This record gives sequence, C-alpha cells and structure tokens, in this order.
Amino acid sequence: MSTGIHRNEPSWRERYDRSEGLLNDSHRWVANGTVLPHWIGRTERFWYERLRDGQRVLRVFDAAAGRPCLDVPISDVAQALAAALKAPVAPDTLVLQGLRFDDDLRRTHFTAFGRGWCWQLGEPGAGTLQEAPQASAPGWVPAPDGRNAALVRDDNLWLRDLASGHARALTQDGTATNAYAGAPAAMRELRRRFGGAIEGLWSPDSRWFFTLQADDRHVSPLPLMDYAPPTGGRPQVSSNLTSLPADAKATEFRMLAVEVASGRQVEARYPRLSAVRMNDTPFSAALAWWSADSRTAYFVDIERGEKAAHVVAFDVESGQCRVVFSERSDTPLELSVVVYAPALVFPLPGSDELLWYSERSGRGHLDLVDLRSGTVRQAVTRGDWQVREVLAVDAARREVFFLAGGIAADEDPYLRKPCIAHLDAGALRVLSDAPGDHIVWRADQFELTVVRLLGDDPSAVCGLSPSGEYFVETIGAIDRLPETVLRRRDGGFVALLEQAEDRGLPADWRWPQAVSLVAADGVTAVQGLLFAPHKPTGDKAPLIDLVYGGPQVSFVPKSAFADTLIPGTFQEALALSALGAWVLVLDGRGTAYRERAFRQASYGALQTASNLEDHVAAIRQLAEREPAIDLDRVGITGFSGGGYLTALAALRHGDFFKVAVAGGGNYDQALFWHSWGERYHGPYDETLYRQQAAKTYAAGLCGKLLLVHGLLDGGCHPAALFQLVQALIEQHKDVDLVALPRARHEWTGYGHRRRLDYFVRHLFGETPPMPAPFRDLMTELMARLAANAQPPTALAEEAHGAA
Repeated sequence: MSTGIHRNEPSWRERYDRSEGLLNDSHRWVANGTVLPHWIGRTERFWYERLRDGQRVLRVFDAAAGRPCLDVPISDVAQALAAALKAPVAPDTLVLQGLRFDDDLRRTHFTAFGRGWCWQLGEPGAGTLQEAPQASAPGWVPAPDGRNAALVRDDNLWLRDLASGHARALTQDGTATNAYAGAPAAMRELRRRFGGAIEGLWSPDSRWFFTLQADDRHVSPLPLMDYAPPTGGRPQVSSNLTSLPADAKATEFRMLAVEVASGRQVEARYPRLSAVRMNDTPFSAALAWWSADSRTAYFVDIERGEKAAHVVAFDVESGQCRVVFSERSDTPLELSVVVYAPALVFPLPGSDELLWYSERSGRGHLDLVDLRSGTVRQAVTRGDWQVREVLAVDAARREVFFLAGGIAADEDPYLRKPCIAHLDAGALRVLSDAPGDHIVWRADQFELTVVRLLGDDPSAVCGLSPSGEYFVETIGAIDRLPETVLRRRDGGFVALLEQAEDRGLPADWRWPQAVSLVAADGVTAVQGLLFAPHKPTGDKAPLIDLVYGGPQVSFVPKSAFADTLIPGTFQEALALSALGAWVLVLDGRGTAYRERAFRQASYGALQTASNLEDHVAAIRQLAEREPAIDLDRVGITGFSGGGYLTALAALRHGDFFKVAVAGGGNYDQALFWHSWGERYHGPYDETLYRQQAAKTYAAGLCGKLLLVHGLLDGGCHPAALFQLVQALIEQHKDVDLVALPRARHEWTGYGHRRRLDYFVRHLFGETPPMPAPFRDLMTELMARLAANAQPPTALAEEAHGAA
C-alpha cells in the first residue's frame, strides 16, 4: 500500500514538524483575531489585550468617543516587576491575574507571583509599581456592600472582613464528603485545575449568603491508581467519589441560607436536590437567584433524569418553600444550548417574572414566565431558528439581547447573529447581518473557560457594555481572517477595533472548505469542513475523519482564528492534514445547536450521537466530488466522546474505517458520571446500557485500532478502557494500546505523536520518522500558570537564604 515520499516532497520528519507547529502554534500565526472586552466599572470604556508589532499591549477603548484612549505595554509592567522582585520576568509569558483598571484609568490592579500589585499609570515606560494587599482572590465572593467576602476553607464557609482581613467560620460541620459551598467531589479536581467561584450568592442587602452543602457521603469511590508517582515507590490510590447511573442515590445538595452576622442557618424545607447537568450545582448553572427585597431565594430543581424542572421559592426567614413554575418533557429538558454553560434562565425580580429557555416548540426559544401565577405569559422569540446565547435582559427597556442561530435563511444553520427582542411586543430586530458567524461574548460563556489558563477571569469578559448602549462583536468565517467591531445598541457602526493580521501563516496556506451533505436518511442536511491534504504523496490521498461523539455540542468550527485562545478542532484538523491526508470534521445527527429533533435523535441510543452512518454517507459523497479521496484508505480519530465514537467505528464499521485512533474515550456510560448517561441515554437499565457500551461490539473489530488513555483520567475512567480491552481479548481480537500513567483527560504530546505514527504506518503504509519529543501546549499553559503563582527563581532563592 506504500505510496512513498518522492523527491521534492516533504519528508515524514518535516511533516511531523509541520503538524506539531499547526497544533501548538498556528493560533499565534494570526494576531488580534480574538478580542475579549473587559468593561471598566460602570463606564463606557473597556480594555482588551492585543499585539502591536509582536508585543503584548493592554488597550483601553472609549466607546462613547469611538477611539482608543490608552495603551499599556505589558513589557513596562514586566520590567517593573523584575525590578521589584529582583528576578527576570518575561513579558511574553507574564500572567496578570484578576487585572482591573480604576474608573479614572490612573491605576490598574492585578496579582502576579502570588502577590497583589498596583500599577500607577504614567507615560509609556514611566509607570510606577507598588505591592498592594489583595482585595480579592480566586474563590472569594465579595458582598454587594463591599464589606465582606465569602470563601471556603477546609470544606466550611468562611467570612472575611475586606477592610481588616479578619476571617471567621460561618459553619463548623463541613467535611470533604459533606462540603459547604462546594461542587460534587467528582468535579473538584477539574475545579482545582481550571478554577471557579464557590457555590453561593449574596442577598442584595448583604445580610444573607445563599448556598448549599454537597453531600457525597453515600457516593462510592471510583478509584484511580497512580502507578508512576513522581517520587517512585508504591502506587498511590485516590478514591475519586463518583455517582454512576446504576447508583440508587447520586450526589445531593442541601439548600440553605446563612445569616452572616449571627451565623444562623436556615435550611430550605424541600427535598434534597440531585446533581444534574454534568454534576452542576444550581449556582454554577445560574439556576439560583434572589428577590429584590432579599426575603426570598429561588432555585431550580431539575429532577434526576432531567425530564422535569421546578422553580422553587425559598423564604429564608422561615425555610418554607413552594414550587412556582414547572416544565416537563418526555426527553431531557435543555435549559441552555451548552450544558457546560450557565442556563439561559434570567429572573426579573422587579416584576416577578422569569425569562425561561425552552424547546417546547421544537426549537430553543425564550418564554416569559409570570412567577405569581406560575404560567407562561407569552413567547418572546419564535421561528425556524434557535436562540444560541442570551447576553443581557434589560428590565427597564423590556428587551433581551441575544444571539440567534440559523436566522439567516441562506446561511449555515449554525451561524449566529446578534438580535434584540421586546419582552412584551415580541418585536425582533437583527442588529448585524453581515455574512459569517458573529461572536459577542457572554460572561462565563463555556468557551471562555480556557482563559483561566491565561490568568484571566471568564466572569469579567463581556461583549455588551454595562449600560447596554454598546456591544463588541467579532465576525468570523471559515475562509478568511476575522474582524472585530464596536457597535451601538441599535447596530450602528462605531469603530473597527481589530482586523486580524497574518503574522506567519505558511506560504502554501489553504483555507478549509465548508461542505453541506446529506445524512444517511437521504433527507437531513448535515454540515462539515473539509481540509485538503498538505502536498499529498500520490494521485489519491487517504481521508481522516476527525470526530466527536457527544450530543451536547457541535464539533465543526464556524470561524477561523476568531475564538482561538488555545488550539482546538480547527488546529487539530490542520495538524492531521499535514500528513498528506484529507481531513473531515462533520456534525451528524444526534448533536447540538440545531432543532430539538436533530439533537434528540440519539437519546436512548447514545452510540448513534453524530451518527457514524451519516459520516460514511458524507465521505462517499465527498469522494464523488473529490476524486482524489481514496475510499480504500479512510481513517478516524477523536478524543473523549470522539474516542468513544472512534472505537465504535472500528468495532461496527471496520470495513469502511480501516485505521482508528481513539483517545480518552468514555467507552461505557455505565462507568461515567450518572448525570451524563441519564441525560443522554436514559435512566439505568442493564439491557439499554449494554447497547451503548463499546465492549458489546468487540467481536466486530476487523481493522486497526489504537487506544490512547491517561490512567489518571477521573472523568472517562480507565475501567471502561480496560473492560473494552478485556472484551477484545476474549474475542481474540488484536488491539494496540498506549497507557499514559501520569496523564489525566488529555492527549499529551506523546499521545499525539503516537497517533501520527499509527496513521503513517497503517493508513499510508510507511515507516514513521525516528521518535522525537512532540510539544503539547496545554501542558505548557498549565505549567506557566503555576509558575506565575510562585515567586521567580531569584526571589525564591533569596527568601530561602534569609530563612
């Protein structure tokens, strides 16, 4: 099957080097494609980070004036820090955590190297730096009156006086398995790695803190074994408490309010809540809020199985509770477009109303609920499109600002446009309708989670000004560089903030091609991206299907470099195409961001999410359009839900997918979080769950399959991997395995390199180059963030000497 590397074609080493660069560095080859606005107080000014002549700069822009008013080179801050710390500080990698400007722009405050700092702004290169006490820290929740902050210490709720720094415990009985203001135990490692606020909300009058106690005492461990601890010696076991679908009881939440002056607890007289929505709490899901008078706290109880949701009013003085509104469904309710993101539920305390996201019409739309009567007053949005994100609800104007997907009938149904609708009249207007995908950031949007790795706070990023008079949008497409503009509330153009710049795209750069194809049912349109091979080695080139088999997201990128904070699917596809293969990314039936019927097609049959039959049909259609696609050499790869789908492809469609590389797969939902399996496959039933488990189909393996997995993966547990491997052994099937002893839920650079080797050897019929280190940017970012939390080397050595 060898096609060989011919003269004037890149060697396999050159292809690997290009792949490594595309995966880890291509997001840096375009400058100012991603703009993250941070509004300054309640003003009409915002700051964002940009590149100017290759140097990082903090730019402050005055929206009312329509022009920038200040640029702060980060090199100036780095130089001042280096002088203060008596150690070198690199501006390219410096992390300024919690950065904020004073309203008058005279000072900026941040945390670096474990200390608080204040930068007195002056002429470029002339600012002054001084150490300052920390007014906040990750995990602190300041009260509205600014006097106190709530925090968690040793699984109990504490109160810190922000003026004196004095802290006192508000609770005493918290434990690791019954923690106050904490997430379920199964999620704490992720929270530790990626940050996140504590679980709770202050009352508007700062008298009460509304929170929960996460009860994991009845949850069994799903142990992880560290076979290669850094210190060597005996393996180390961690308990990893995890609720599974077959468990009679999952993690539960006791809802309560604490009167901070006295420490008095008032428990909600309501049954314990089950952890749902990927082990969310009502607070992390934005399903808890206060009345305007601070007398009533509200929370949404989503029943286990997620087919019913109830809005509960909780009188914090008496503990009395009443259900004020409910919605039920025959399939799981979606209260947001992305289950990882806050729900699209927005209270209007002044009028006792609630803006509620629902798919009852068959599309994701917004209803206005009257909390006094417990009825839907009216539909705010309707149509053959769906609400994709809600950016703000303006109670005074009675308007909602949101992003609509598929509202442009002649465009890809996934593309978004900013809109405003009136809550009462239902009148809707599209504010910006240029072709392409329009990105207007919402605070804490799921895609912003990664900014924590860069030292930023996702809750501080917002595309809409505090007054609602201005918004920042990035307009991207898959075949051109994005631009970011500032607009008025009515959609009127104010200024071009950034036109993304090419700062290093290869001379032979080729944009991918958006493709619309027909699903295996012969009717449904499915959308994808096709990446051309880099310098193919013959008249025909193999195709690699890069997949994700989860029903909770859409996998196909819709813009290039517009929301690329770290490498994602776009970069991964480019990296695979560097081998000389076509690469397809496709959203089959049973995935998100479209009409309810499209997404729910995989409910009760999770093994059909993104539908492998749709992928086979799509690839055959592409081969008719592109004769250079070799249908005899089709590979498939993916990670997490993509690893699961890849394994199923090898086991059920091995006659078509000849080579498969699966990474970190959730190969059996019976061994994955209860809230995942129940939400997307249904309540536990042994026969039903057998149908989705990859091991059920072990006898069908007929191609080449490589499984790559981190043995410390607390989400997609290695138990499902090894049970799949055991089933293959029992069926006398040969499988290849790369076990990564110290890896969690990640490919790692080594895993990426082994994936390339496998495709070169079995899809191309060639010999891979000699092994060499393969970088992994995620590992680098985690290390950088950890380094910036500690004093630089010189200072640490000085402190050690003084001790």
